[in-house]
Amino acid sequence: MPHASDIAAYLKNQDPILGCHINKSSPVKVVPDSETSLFQALVKSIIGQQLSVKAAATIFGRVRDEFGISGIITPEKMKNCSPEGLRACGVSGTKGRTLISTAEKISNGNIPQEHQMHTLSDADIMNALMQVKGIGRWTAEMILIFKLGRQDVMPVADLGVQKGYAIIFKLKARPLPKAILQRSQLWKPYRSTATLHCWQALDTQT
Repeated sequence: MPHASDIAAYLKNQDPILGCHINKSSPVKVVPDSETSLFQALVKSIIGQQLSVKAAATIFGRVRDEFGISGIITPEKMKNCSPEGLRACGVSGTKGRTLISTAEKISNGNIPQEHQMHTLSDADIMNALMQVKGIGRWTAEMILIFKLGRQDVMPVADLGVQKGYAIIFKLKARPLPKAILQRSQLWKPYRSTATLHCWQALDTQT
């Protein structure tokens, strides 16, 4: 895997406007998360759907405290919990059902284990995850970036990516996903790093 500085140099060469932002910003790096289990990463991403980072972290913390063992949430524990118990933690009914279904599918092997995912393409992993009702493209993309450390993921529908892109490219209006996708062809095969820079631009401004 190329060093983060080599990826930054590549992106700056490919896209001078993005490069100006990179020059003024702190370095970012896409790396696999070996500390968190695949299931716990999925729980965090599912809870985070359409929520602010702060709200998602609060609810995830409640779920972890209520259903985790020594801070670890397991599929075995989750698939036997009640939707009412999850709602008491602030999880919506729809997300609660998704969490329980995800636990069941991981337990019965319908979702590949983490070590199996290392041999699969991004598209195959997304297809496997999105078979679970309630797991859409965004959730699968978060797993690819933050859990598996995949290098070429571009979540164009993410609101934070759109807002950060608008800041970097000095746009007056939020860009359409297809516009970001088109521009992102310049950033292949390191679009995940560009994604982190979009989020960083938004965080820095706010």
